[in-house]
Formats: sequence, C-alpha cells, structure tokens
Amino acid sequence: MTLDPEETLHLARVLRLGVGAQVQVCDGEGGNFAAQVATLEPRGATLRILGKLDAWGESPLPVVLGVGLAKGEAVDEVVRQTTEMGVSRIFPFISERSERLTPERAARRLERWRRLARESIKSCQRSMLPLIEPPRDFAAALDAPEEVKLIFWEEERGGGLHSVLLLPRPRDIRVLIGPEGGFSAGEAALAQEAGFQVVSLGPRRLKVPTAALAAITLIQYAWGDLA
Repeated sequence: MTLDPEETLHLARVLRLGVGAQVQVCDGEGGNFAAQVATLEPRGATLRILGKLDAWGESPLPVVLGVGLAKGEAVDEVVRQTTEMGVSRIFPFISERSERLTPERAARRLERWRRLARESIKSCQRSMLPLIEPPRDFAAALDAPEEVKLIFWEEERGGGLHSVLLLPRPRDIRVLIGPEGGFSAGEAALAQEAGFQVVSLGPRRLKVPTAALAAITLIQYAWGDLA
C-alpha cells in the first residue's frame, strides 16, 4: 500500500513514525489492516500489510444527512462533527433561505468537505468514509427511499421527536436540517407530502452545526451505538 503525499506528511510529521513502525490503516470502504512502514519518502510512504483486522467505529444505523447551504464555515463544521457521529452520507441542498454558490465555488467547497471527512475518520477511528455528495435542489433532497424521514423545523411546536425515537430501530433514516433562517412553511408542507415527519429540537433556535449535531446525537443514542 502506498500513501499519498498528504497522508505521508501526517504519518511522519504529526504521528512522528518512521520505517519499521507498525500502524493500523483503513481503506475508507470498511477494510481495516495492520501494517508496517516499509519506506518513507516525501512522494509517498509504502506500507507492508501484515493482516486484516475487524471493522471498527461504524454505527449499525445508516444515517443520511441533508443540510441547507449556509454561509461561512457552517457546513464545514457539520461535516466534521457528524462524520465523527457516524453518518454514512452527507449532502448539502439549496432551499429558499440557503446560500447560493456558483459552480466553481461549489466544486471547491465539495473538495474541501471531502478532505474534512477524510481527516475526521482518522481522528475518530472510523472504518468507512462517509459519502459527501454535491449540492442538490430541495426537491431532490425530498426524493428519499429511507424507511424513516425527518425534517427538523423550528416552527414545529408539537415536538414529535421523542415519540419517533421510541419506535424500533429503522432500516435507515434521512434527516434534513435547514440553512440559516430555517425552512419556509411551504417547504415543510412539501416535505410532509413526500413522507417526512416534521419534528423540532425544542424551543430554542439553534445554529446549523448545533442543530445537525444535536439531531444526529439523539438519533445515534436512540437507535445507533452512542453510549
């Protein structure tokens, strides 16, 4: 196995490991291996695979997260934190109140989000790299085959999340978190028509990264592998 220059720099400068050191590596697709550093050069370290290891760090619940495009580093934080919390797919979407990106900026942001996900699975020791998808429109975000579909809307006064989480663990779940300013009433109605349950995270308005992290934490606690 040959590491790219970025991973080689991490191995040598951050972990401070050299030739002969034993490491654990994953391929991002569920393959985990014991390995030994065979060579260490700037253009790429080579590893000698010693054996396959059991999978680690993956939730039994596949979670797909859609998040409205937001300004600044909000989506960056969502990618970092929810990768650590075990989501399997993340996609940004464009809704009435979301940020608008040119194709060029969208491509740069997507590359950054994928890099952040790679960094996060190393720090939290996951086996699978979550799929980070390009931005899509809101209608495409509602096209969901998952067994349970939740849209978190701050105007939903009935709560509803607690009763949902008392149900048996579903096969998979899709979660939608709005951008700054949240969803419009029309978007919440469209989601309901598409089979989404409208729920809230309580009486306080949360920033996008906080809302995403809170939602995924509660779901993983109820149905996943948290605590």
